[in-house]
Amino acid sequence: MVAFAVITASSLWAGTIDFVVPAFRGSANSEFGYWETFAVPFGAPGNFPDQPGATAGAILTQFNTNAFLTGSGNIYNLSTSSFALTDSTPFALGAVVLQTQTIGGELDYGSASLIYSNDSGGHVLALLFRYELNRTSGQGVNVSSLWQWDLTGQGVTNYNVVFNAVGDSVSFDSLTLDVANLFFPAFPQEPFALRSTPANLARWMYSFNGNPASCPTVSVFGGLGSTPDFDSRDAQYLLGWNTINRIGEWLKLACSCMGLPEFG
Repeated sequence: MVAFAVITASSLWAGTIDFVVPAFRGSANSEFGYWETFAVPFGAPGNFPDQPGATAGAILTQFNTNAFLTGSGNIYNLSTSSFALTDSTPFALGAVVLQTQTIGGELDYGSASLIYSNDSGGHVLALLFRYELNRTSGQGVNVSSLWQWDLTGQGVTNYNVVFNAVGDSVSFDSLTLDVANLFFPAFPQEPFALRSTPANLARWMYSFNGNPASCPTVSVFGGLGSTPDFDSRDAQYLLGWNTINRIGEWLKLACSCMGLPEFG
């Protein structure tokens, strides 16, 4: 078991309860932005990161004209808020980690999408996962969420993240954005997710065949043998994926955080 010390942003910023600090924050070819006090409730020019330490030039824009600013600088809406985070980077992206905190109503968590364009047109990148960092009761509910996307190999330097509220009375409190040119997990306990790709290895093996062979398709069959507890026509189908650029990066990150030499 590999253990990490996770720094929660609740000890750093009052408006980001249980946010995590990705281990890659501050590393080469990474950017960070933190929004706590918003200045524009809807439309242009949107909101740049307003807190110290920000290196990202991303802009958060809310599009519903019924929104207004609260005394604490939240974006509050008696209607349904609609957000877009627009960003560009000087490096091709690997990891995009977005964290939000809301008060009152909730976001439509399934609406969060990362959109980018390249020579083949526009694309919507599948989300690796959304992780709920905190949920407490108050005036409605206070919810902190984390989303992560993997853009490895896509050559993306410009993108938008769009998301909506599920209904009215959402007070949008804070946002952080972390991006890097390599993929790293946002935090050690996060769910592991691997985008589906064709298997690098596919092999069908019949256990009683002296020369097992690779096949493009797999046979599925069964037949009882001479005893009731043995299937005389059993076979195996082996699938394998190359995860060296995914699991390997997790292990490198683990070694780095623990002060250990990298594995071979």
